[in-house]
Amino acid sequence: MNQYISTTQKVTLAFILGLVLTHSLNLPSAQAQQSQRSPNLTEKIKRFFFGTRPGGVVKGVRRGGAVRGRCSNLNQQIIALVPSTEKGTPFVEQTISERPSFWFYVPSLSVSGLNAEFVLLDSQDKEVYSATFLLKQQPGIINLQLPKAIPALKEGNEYRWVFSAICNPQNRAADAIVNGRLQRIPVSSALSTQLKAASPKQSVSVYTDAKLWYETLTALAELQRSNPQDTEVKADWANVLQLMGLPQNAPQTWTTYPLPNRAENSSRN
Repeated sequence: MNQYISTTQKVTLAFILGLVLTHSLNLPSAQAQQSQRSPNLTEKIKRFFFGTRPGGVVKGVRRGGAVRGRCSNLNQQIIALVPSTEKGTPFVEQTISERPSFWFYVPSLSVSGLNAEFVLLDSQDKEVYSATFLLKQQPGIINLQLPKAIPALKEGNEYRWVFSAICNPQNRAADAIVNGRLQRIPVSSALSTQLKAASPKQSVSVYTDAKLWYETLTALAELQRSNPQDTEVKADWANVLQLMGLPQNAPQTWTTYPLPNRAENSSRN
């Protein structure tokens, strides 16, 4: 009898131990798989966007610089597509581009056209480039491209840019203004190797990992335009625009404005 009970107990104990062991093996495995799951592109960009920077962290919806004037020709504020503080103070974003692209959301205009001005300043507030041009799109995202005629940004130097909607040419204090800051850094050999081997889609992730905001946004925009049927890329672009605080009904397409050369500025109006 004692032997029978002892054998039964052994079988029961072995069964229980088997269950415990199976559970203990499966649970960490599932947790490990969860922890090892790579974040998707939207998650990576969101972590970068809200990540810590020397000037603090990004919080809430961004306007990329305070709007100084109340422009009656705009039904909403201009939005600079850059991370900034809760008060609208932009961070110094790093770039490896000689002439980076700049991105903005311009709301509906109450007039058929509105002049805008883009100014690039060095760390001493000395003008590097300025141009005035006519805003024709309403509403929507615009991309400003610096002309190749201007000198490349210098590595290690910080720059400040100012984008203004000129609501009243006789009273520039009424301009609607957003601004940002950037610093050009050298391209490391490791980053250069990664970019050479990366596909257009992979390059967005490479730029994000390298903490290069201007390149990340530009590469993602170009990817979305060249792959209009890719639902994943389309969703990534829409999610990033949502991070920027764009209105829900804002068009997700964008228009490029090649900025004029200095010689063309005199006849810009």
